[in-house]
Amino acid sequence: MFRTALLLTCLLAPATSLAENITVYKCVIKGIATFSQFPCATDAEAITLKNINVTAAYNTAEKSNDIADTSVDDYLQIQQIERDIKRYQLAITEYKQQFAAEKQQISYITQDQANRLGAASISDAIATKTAALQQTYDALITQAQQQIDTLKQQQEKLTQRP
Repeated sequence: MFRTALLLTCLLAPATSLAENITVYKCVIKGIATFSQFPCATDAEAITLKNINVTAAYNTAEKSNDIADTSVDDYLQIQQIERDIKRYQLAITEYKQQFAAEKQQISYITQDQANRLGAASISDAIATKTAALQQTYDALITQAQQQIDTLKQQQEKLTQRP
């Protein structure tokens, strides 16, 4: 029974607002405004703060704002684009390093491995494996470069906005 009541309380708590208006007292002490929940002097000024539904207030303020300042948004988006470009450039560098490492491993093919691949010789097997590896990494590098080009175009459009 207790668990059921607790569960209902937890489920209904977000739907109901138990907050009331809040009274704050403003006092001037040695020329400095001080705020307290209790009167701090005989001449304390009582200020009543209304309980505001922040979500509703934000939605109405957002709808009434017809003119949006996009300069900050554009700046942040340009910064994100620059980070993404650097990330893709690093990926290209890593692809090249991985290709070089795997190509080095291919050069260690034995005659037995070449025979399993159906190559006439070790050099044919190395050439075949290297060509396939080159094709794989070229596709990855081309894809990353296309992403960089797309991001640069987006960046250029953002910098040309008035």
